[in-house]
Amino acid sequence: MTEAERSKYDGRDMVILNRHTEDTIQEDKLSFPMQMENHFAHVRMLWEQGILTRKEARAISAALRKLLAAGPDATGRRPGLTDLFSNLEEWLIEELGIEVGGKFHTGRSRNDMNLTIERMYTRKTLLDMCEAVSFLMDTLLRKAEEHKNTIIPGYTHHSQHAQPVTLGHFYLCAFENFARDLERLLAAYDHTNLSPMGGAAIATTGFPINRERVAELLGFDGLLLNSMNATSSLDFAYEAASAMCIFIQNVGRMAESLLLWNMGEVGISRLNLKYCSYSTIMPQKRNPVALETLRYSGEWSYGALSTMFNTMKAYTPGNGREPGFVVSLYYEIAQRVMDSAYLLEGIVRTLEVDRERALDMTRKGFSTMTELADELVRSQGLSFAAAKKLVGRLVLLAHEEHIPCEAIGRDLLHRAGLEALGVEVDMPEELLRAALDPVQNVERRSLIGGPSPARVAEMIQWGGGRLKELDSQWKARGDRLKRASSRLEELTDALIREEES
Repeated sequence: MTEAERSKYDGRDMVILNRHTEDTIQEDKLSFPMQMENHFAHVRMLWEQGILTRKEARAISAALRKLLAAGPDATGRRPGLTDLFSNLEEWLIEELGIEVGGKFHTGRSRNDMNLTIERMYTRKTLLDMCEAVSFLMDTLLRKAEEHKNTIIPGYTHHSQHAQPVTLGHFYLCAFENFARDLERLLAAYDHTNLSPMGGAAIATTGFPINRERVAELLGFDGLLLNSMNATSSLDFAYEAASAMCIFIQNVGRMAESLLLWNMGEVGISRLNLKYCSYSTIMPQKRNPVALETLRYSGEWSYGALSTMFNTMKAYTPGNGREPGFVVSLYYEIAQRVMDSAYLLEGIVRTLEVDRERALDMTRKGFSTMTELADELVRSQGLSFAAAKKLVGRLVLLAHEEHIPCEAIGRDLLHRAGLEALGVEVDMPEELLRAALDPVQNVERRSLIGGPSPARVAEMIQWGGGRLKELDSQWKARGDRLKRASSRLEELTDALIREEES
């Protein structure tokens, strides 16, 4: 390759580095409010510890307040500075001079500061996610009440009619999954809400800072004690991302049922038109793109989580560039999964359900055969193994002779008994009809957690209480953060207003 040919590649390396810098700064802008709170708390603590004078702390705090009002772009961009903080520090020095502005970063590092900001942003996303899941769960309870008598076929092995259930029972299945997801999010919050501040680069600092005071001002529940651990641990991001991915896995399984029901051959339900797209050539199409979007959100998130783990699999304790990429992936997962929660809520709230079709599908799908076997045990004295073998033969005969499930009669049952077991079965007509009726099947499943309307109503009542408990937990954590933020703002305002004594 000649020098002339090589020249077209000049600067390609810097384009790549600049792109990464731009990505970093854009991400920093997301957490700009958290970064500013960190600065206000650190400056307050430095003054309280006598490391800054009141005049210096007041000047720095006033300049930071000015920047907060102006927004992150007011710092400007300087060559070679690859993050928002570095530009912010230079902006502050330009505002106040290096003898005052240059003291602003005393006793800390980007290592403890960045991880603290990332934990603050992560705890916010976790609480925001709790709110989204809570909203979805409330809708599921409402729709479960509406459909506690709506008979649908329950499926196993993805597409096989199993036993009759109700749509309300199905919604409560999702509700319980999401309740555990909420619990996981709360546990991740508690592990996240610990302060790394004071760890500095890796080994704390020789300045007499007060780690506990900064943690208090920023609303943390405590400290990450060991300074090396404080400035290198990323398990908070992994745990939060894992909780998000478990949630989106539960979403995906629910979405798969909704896709199955949406098929014309099934027709139990279909998506509201606003969640569908049209075909450019086939005018009859009503494509369920919202459900496909939900599935992709899961697929993408699992891949991102895997990348997070692979990135740090052999990374020694200490900070560097890769940890920033890991947290960036968590931010993307959080946004995508949170959006999915709200999307699923809308889909469920507006789902168009064909109750008659659902009941008809349940009648025709042979999903009442388990109840027929149970009835043979109760009324004919057979063992369940014998009854199951007899009913299995009955189903084969019905399929071979094209007899619909609801048309099965005593004669066919009698033949099946002789062919399968060599016994004569003479079940009364009313017992046979009751065993084949999906509505009575559901009503008889009245054990705790079963699909009978009475048990579904109990689960709805329980769910309302459980949701209230979970709501109170994430809201209490959010209220504590708001109080800490308000208190920090008040202290900063008071410092700025004070006359030097």
